[in-house]
Amino acid sequence: MTVSFLVILLQSKDELSEYIDLVQSIYNPIYISLVVFLIILILIYISYKHIYNPLLKKHKKEQEQFETNTAKLLALFSELDPNPIIRIDTEGRIVNLNKTAQRIFNEIMINKSKIDSILDSIDFDIKDAIQSGKQFIISKKVRDRFYEINFHGISFLEMAQLYFWDTTLKMEYDEQMSNYQQLLKNTSASLQKTQEEERARISQELHDSVGQNLLLVKLNISNYKKFIPLGIDESEYQRTIEILNSTITKVREVAHNLKPPNLDELGLVILIKSMCRNVSKETGLKYLLHLPENTNGLSKDLQVCIYRIVQESLNNIIRYSKAKEFTVSLLEEPETATIFISDDGIGFKSRKLLNDKYVSDGLGIMNMQESVERLNGNFQIDSSLNQGTNIIATYPIKNKKDETKPEYKNISS
Repeated sequence: MTVSFLVILLQSKDELSEYIDLVQSIYNPIYISLVVFLIILILIYISYKHIYNPLLKKHKKEQEQFETNTAKLLALFSELDPNPIIRIDTEGRIVNLNKTAQRIFNEIMINKSKIDSILDSIDFDIKDAIQSGKQFIISKKVRDRFYEINFHGISFLEMAQLYFWDTTLKMEYDEQMSNYQQLLKNTSASLQKTQEEERARISQELHDSVGQNLLLVKLNISNYKKFIPLGIDESEYQRTIEILNSTITKVREVAHNLKPPNLDELGLVILIKSMCRNVSKETGLKYLLHLPENTNGLSKDLQVCIYRIVQESLNNIIRYSKAKEFTVSLLEEPETATIFISDDGIGFKSRKLLNDKYVSDGLGIMNMQESVERLNGNFQIDSSLNQGTNIIATYPIKNKKDETKPEYKNISS
């Protein structure tokens, strides 16, 4: 037992001696790690002091110089600009104005007056807009002028530049153009109303005067039939009668086209059916109709307009479409009436002007659109090459109590 203890003690003493020798050695891993760590710290310090810090100072100096140059350029360009330019800080204080702005807003005091003394009801956070570098346009009336104001937030300068573009002349021009267009629309409405009245008058004249006179001529010539045995050429007589018959028929057709016959007595639906049936008989075109039983809920002006739209559309189908079939549909709803005319012909490429007016080689399409818009309706054409044509006109329906009121709008000069 004693011998074993001595052996263990001697072994522990040897290990302790080894540990003591290791601690005293310069190759101790701990010492090596500390030296490496110190070297790294020294390198970091040297890099920061002699490399990073000088670069940081240089960048900061360059940025300050850039901001200074930018501010100078802004000031230079703003002075040369003929439009008012105002610069404000994050608190909305006016810090600079160009010469134009000084002349227009001569009561403004630099670094004292705020932008809300010029622009009332500002509905955005000026400080946030500047710090975020936002850029947007607001439209304002300042005193007696209209401006579109370009707000440009410059975050690194802690300011914003407001560029005032005077749009007063443009606004006045747009207003005048709107008035002129309304006046033109009213004039067109008046002309079309006069045209319908003149058509009715000419139709009545053709029927009552010219038509009756032709009938009298025909009757008088018929009386000469008894003189044929005395030597009058019967073929000449028959040719004259045929010419008169053709002339009478033509006069009736002209009268029919000038004024929808018996619109009040027969009704719009029967007239559309008759028109489509005659077109099919003359051209061989097939057709489909989707019509209500009656159109008693539609005003007289509206029924005449629908009749003219169908009439002009069918004329275009006959002349240009090369179609084999067409469809006419009339949908009457509580507040609107829609006429829809389509064909399976060659179609065409519809063109629109900036004022949404359709244009074509003739005046038919433009007249249709004008007649629809005269009654506050909406006119559309859907057509493309070899894909047929769709014409759609939608009208608002007036209440029965409003039928006696004028259909045409007027504006005072």
